[in-house]
Amino acid sequence: MADEEEKPIRVVDRRMFTPDGELRPEYRAEGGAEAPGPPKPASEPPPPSASVPPETERPPAGERADATPRGAFALIVQLLSMPAYAALGMVPDPASGRRRIDRPAAQEIIDLLAVLEQKTRGNLSFEESTFLSRVLYDLRLAFVEVSRPPAK
Repeated sequence: MADEEEKPIRVVDRRMFTPDGELRPEYRAEGGAEAPGPPKPASEPPPPSASVPPETERPPAGERADATPRGAFALIVQLLSMPAYAALGMVPDPASGRRRIDRPAAQEIIDLLAVLEQKTRGNLSFEESTFLSRVLYDLRLAFVEVSRPPAK
């Protein structure tokens, strides 16, 4: 290895934009038109929209957070619980528009959500745990009401 010459290390900056946010000359489109640059910071924050805020945001102390946590876990719970609500006749069937009751299907989904609650115990945030518990409570209560014999 002593016979070989050490080659100097060569560093090439291949970024498209300069540190100031300007497009580098080698990336400019032909004809003088510039390609769109990186997003510039807005002087005014965008108006609030229906987008989901990050989970790290917490309401100030003393204010009650809404009942639905945001994030992937809440989406999973909602996706799993919607067929149960439909099987209990709480949501109309999208195809026919009728409400149907399928107690065995509802029971299976409620049991699945109960397993999810058991397996995630201790690994969820307070909001996620509360949301799952409330969904299970609502589904179990609806199941009992559907299973009750009709009043005479």
